Amino acid sequence: MDSLIVLNTGSSSMKFSIFSIHGNEMKREYSGSVTGLSDKPHIKIIKESSAKEIDEDLKVAGDSNTYVKQTLHFILDWTKQKNINLIAAGHRIVHGGDYKESIVFDDEVVKHLKSLIPFSPLHQPYNLNGYIFFKEEFKNLFQVATFDSAFHSTCDPISQSYALPKSLTSLGIRRYGFHGLSYEYIASKLPGYMSQKEANAKFIVAHLGGGATMCAIENLKSLATSIGLTSMGGLPMATRPGDVDPYLGVYLMDQLGWSAEKVQNLYYKESGLLGVSNISSDMAKLLKSDHPDAKLAVDIFVHRITLFAGSLTSELQGLDGFVFTGGIGENSPEIRQMVVKKLTWLGLELDLEKNNACRKRVEKISTKNSKVSIWVIPTDEEIMIAKHTFELYQKQKKA
Repeated sequence: MDSLIVLNTGSSSMKFSIFSIHGNEMKREYSGSVTGLSDKPHIKIIKESSAKEIDEDLKVAGDSNTYVKQTLHFILDWTKQKNINLIAAGHRIVHGGDYKESIVFDDEVVKHLKSLIPFSPLHQPYNLNGYIFFKEEFKNLFQVATFDSAFHSTCDPISQSYALPKSLTSLGIRRYGFHGLSYEYIASKLPGYMSQKEANAKFIVAHLGGGATMCAIENLKSLATSIGLTSMGGLPMATRPGDVDPYLGVYLMDQLGWSAEKVQNLYYKESGLLGVSNISSDMAKLLKSDHPDAKLAVDIFVHRITLFAGSLTSELQGLDGFVFTGGIGENSPEIRQMVVKKLTWLGLELDLEKNNACRKRVEKISTKNSKVSIWVIPTDEEIMIAKHTFELYQKQKKA
């Protein structure tokens, strides 16, 4: 069957989906994930009917630098066994710079995206691996880059500006915002859960997971975000600290003799939930722990969410709805309750019974008297990647 593949490739994990194409329609057929990509890859593939297709460790050789290519070879061989004819591939790219929409890959696009690697070293080079692999394996596979930053191109320019000299801002040093594919999906679903008028109102969406960001949305468009130039700032994350004093890196290098590489490692791999707790980067494990440092990590995480909620409400000049999404947002009633408790001043009132019962499903979890509606809406970045890829594929066919 003619199909398109969606790839979301990171440094240690990979997600992918296969969508069959039938005329002007597409349908998700399989979902897959690979964990342990940097040491011991394990792959799971599930048919859309929820039937388990594959669940096994991959037999790979060499080192972590070759594991991605070997894993993609495994997936490609599997598609051939299933008579899946790949005619297009869509890739999640975290940083798109000034690209305001998805774009067909070519050499100039790749060159530009590689220039943005310093802004997102944990994601950008790995995001590009899938494209590079398929370009080597297929002569004419139609490939599309979709961007986590593109949805935020509608943000208020003042909100996205830094107070820096023009000589730097003219180079593109500004706030960009990420998780845009997730926010775009949430925005696309809101009209289905409420009236159009309600959907067009003022919302804060909190994408809380290993990476955590927040976005102010009005009229289903991004107005402001919690994160800036790189994927390090904003909220604390699994291993990233979020906002810190800009001088910290200078201090560590100048006074303690740290190298730039050591500072980068601190910011991207040793901070956040893991750094504060010294136990785990996994929120579920921290919530179960009775260690005071685990509690501190959770408290800092919740505190920063509520601070940004206040900031984004100011950007919106009011608040009508609050949406939790992402791995933590969809699955942790404890975090949702802690956040809402600190936002009662904004008019949020939680229905505890609904909140405690809700995991990874769409649910309105606010009380009838809550001035701000509170929602849990599971996100689906892969469907947005597929949608953009399919639209560009159809456009290219008609040209």
